[in-house]
Formats: sequence, structure tokens, C-alpha cells
Amino acid sequence: MLYIRINDNDFSGSPLTVSVDGGISSAFAELPAGQKSDVREALDSINNVSLKELEERGAIVFPSRSVEGELGDGGKIICSVQGLETDRPVVKTTNVMGFFGLTNGVQVSIRSRFDTGERQFFLHYMLRKVCSVSPTVELTHSEKDLFYEFIVYLFPSLLKKAVSQGLFRAYVNREHNDANVRGVINFSRHFRHNIPFSGKIAYRTREYSGDNSVTQLVRHTIEYIAEIKELKNILSLDDEMEKSVQLVRGSTESYDRAARTPVINKNLRPVSHPYYTEYEPLRKLCVRILTHDRVSYGASRHDQVNGILFDGASLWEEYLNVVLKEQMRARKIPLLLEHPNNRTGEGRKYLFETESGGRKTAIFPDFVLKSADEGKPVAILDAKYKHLEESDIPREDCFQALSYMYRFGCNRGVLMYPHSYKDKTPVSDLYLAGHEKSVSLSTVGLDIPEYDESDSMRDFTGRMAVSERLFADYMASHGIEQPVQRET
Repeated sequence: MLYIRINDNDFSGSPLTVSVDGGISSAFAELPAGQKSDVREALDSINNVSLKELEERGAIVFPSRSVEGELGDGGKIICSVQGLETDRPVVKTTNVMGFFGLTNGVQVSIRSRFDTGERQFFLHYMLRKVCSVSPTVELTHSEKDLFYEFIVYLFPSLLKKAVSQGLFRAYVNREHNDANVRGVINFSRHFRHNIPFSGKIAYRTREYSGDNSVTQLVRHTIEYIAEIKELKNILSLDDEMEKSVQLVRGSTESYDRAARTPVINKNLRPVSHPYYTEYEPLRKLCVRILTHDRVSYGASRHDQVNGILFDGASLWEEYLNVVLKEQMRARKIPLLLEHPNNRTGEGRKYLFETESGGRKTAIFPDFVLKSADEGKPVAILDAKYKHLEESDIPREDCFQALSYMYRFGCNRGVLMYPHSYKDKTPVSDLYLAGHEKSVSLSTVGLDIPEYDESDSMRDFTGRMAVSERLFADYMASHGIEQPVQRET
């Protein structure tokens, strides 16, 4: 097995190194000719391939996306490889993290650049926050592979979101054989089973039921997880999770352990429903969990990508949504935090209005901070999972923030980014020329602590809590948390 480990947000690129069967990584040029060929073929299958296409080829993308047309990131690639045909290929990455298996048994792991240790504490920490998993839950350290490690976060999160929309219901055909005929008689089945006549009639009905192929798939996944020592505790993670599991179990009376393969086959097509939108990402995950042992990580066909990809930009945004709300509650800040979601279309705003009153150009500012009494926008907060330590903010980020500030009538904007202790100062301020410092755009970094193999997840969690409080202090010092004075 060949392992490739790279870091996210490496825009300049790094020389390719490869580990054989988990050993010490070696430069690509040192590999035998056969292994070089395997690596080239595997990397060529993802070179400059978009995140959307990889999702269509089987990769699970988290956070999941419900609205494709308005994201603006459908063409985002996860990596590009230069000099692939040479002995010194260079890999460039974007803000996508994850792990996946490719053809020829090649495994690729894209880690967060802030994870200085082997156990990816920072990625785990963000997922725990976003998925509302208790910090006391231990990492599984699954002996099978990383896929099982992340089911701890993904399955409860997706199941609870799906169940929050209600139990999935669909029309299903039922076969009956009794004296209470209430459907279409199935003559061929009746003649096979009820001749000579015994008082029963074979018939079929079409019912709108919660016991259908989709809920059966979820039920099989629940029972599968219940059999795995490292994972079974997630079924009782919290009260909401327990209620969700009980709802599915109580609604799938026809569950049959021996019918698992037919149930999987019935769920190979996407769930397309205008209301039950959260069941499609859950379906994909359930199919992957149930087929993971026979379509294992690293055993892909050329057109498949088996694994999980984490959109760093979306994950960072959702993480900050949790942190900001926690800190505002702790400090009793009388402001409202509005969080439009471009992945689901929730809270969409518009940049323009037409003469007839129509609206044009949908926009999704990450956060709009509003006064609690009047609901008037106070500041625009923008989450950036990128390097912003340099003195010059990228032009496109400046223009986007200023356009949002002008649209909502704000004079303050903040770009929030992950910051390493070893980098430059995490706070800087810019003022719009010609406005006498009345319009400001600031960058505020959240310090991500380093760790080594002697540290535990509990140690890292404690350090992150300190960083989050310091981050809130930075925000307060820039007036972002300053209450709006009421007129008397």
C-alpha cells in the first residue's frame, strides 16, 4: 500500500513524498518504476478535478451541500500536480482536507496545516464543535481505518438533521394474504398460495409509509454500528440522538438483517425530494458505511474515490458560528448574529433591486451582526480559511467585504482566520481612504495551538478554549461586541 500525506492550503506546492506500507516517507524519485507508475496513475485521476466531480464519483463531502447553483465553489479543486511525468512532481492544495483511496491501492491524506501531530486534533476539534459532540467523547483510534474515526461525527450529525425534517415517508407496495381485502387482487400469487380456497385472498396495496427503503437503510446502518465496539456508543451520544435512533427503530417493523444487500441496492440512486433534503447526504453516508468492508478505503476503481473530504472553508465557517454564539452568550452581548448559509440557501440576501421591485444577484455574507432592539446591521463578519497574516489583504477579499458593508449600511468589517502561534500578529486594521477612519476593515486571527505526540485531545481542547476566549477579546477590543446605545 502506498501512502501520500500532504497539507491543505499549500498554494506554492511541495515535493511529493510517498510512504510504503506506513513506513518512512521517501522522495518520489527514490521509488521503484512500478510504484512510480501506480502513483502517477492514481494522482492523474484527481489532478485538477473539482470537488463536485469527486463527490459524484463517490467521495463524501462534509459539510454537505443542498444548493449547488449558488455556491460558487462547484469548480473548486482539491489539488493540482505539476511535473507528474517527471521524477520531481510538486503537489499544490486548496482548503480541502480529507482522506481517500484511489486506484492501485494508493491512499491520500490531506491534513490541516495546523495539525502538527499525527492525530489531527484540530480537525477533530472543529468537527466536535460543528456536530455538537461532547468533548468528553474519546477518539475511537479504530484499528480498521480513519473512515470509522470520523463516523463518530458524521452519522449523528446527519441523522439528527434528517430526523429534524420528520421521518422520511414514501409510497411503498405491500403484499398481503388475508380475508380483509383492501387493494388490488394479485391473481397469480393468489392461485399459488390459496388454492384450494382457504378463506384468504392475495392482494397488494400502495401505502404512504415511514417503513420504506430509505428508513430501512438507516435502520440497517444503526444495527451495523451497534455491532462495532468503537462506534456503538454514538447511538446514545445525547438525548436527541437516542430519540432519533428510537424513531427509526420503531418505524421499521419489517427490518430483516438478512435483507441488507437488497436494501442497499434499492438505495444506490439519490434521494430526490423537495422537503426531505437532509436525507440525501445521510443516504450516501449509510451506503458507504454498509459497503465499506467490501469497497474498502484504497480499493477503488479508476472512476471511484472512496473516502471523506472536508471543505475547510465551510467547516471553518460553521465552527466560527458555534464559537461566536458561545462567546456572545457567555459575555451576555445584546447583539444578534445572523448566519446566512450558502450551502442550503437559507437566509439568502440580494445585492440589487430592479425598478419593478424584483431582486437580483443572490449573496450570502457569512455573518451579519445586528442590534438586538432595532435589528440594524452593525458589522459584517467574514470567515476565511486562509493565510491573512500578511499586511496586504487579497483584493478580492477586500472588495467582497466592502460591497457587503455598503449593501447593509455597516462601517465595520472583520475577516476571521485561523492563525498559528509562530506567525505574525493575528490582528491588523485598515481604514477606507477618504473617510477619516469611519470605515474599517480588520483581520482577526484565532490562534491554533501546536501539539506533539505526548499531548492528549483533552490537552488540546483546553488550549483551544483559551484561544477562543482570546479571540473574543480581540473582537471586543475592535468594538464588534460593543452594545448599540439606545436613544433616550
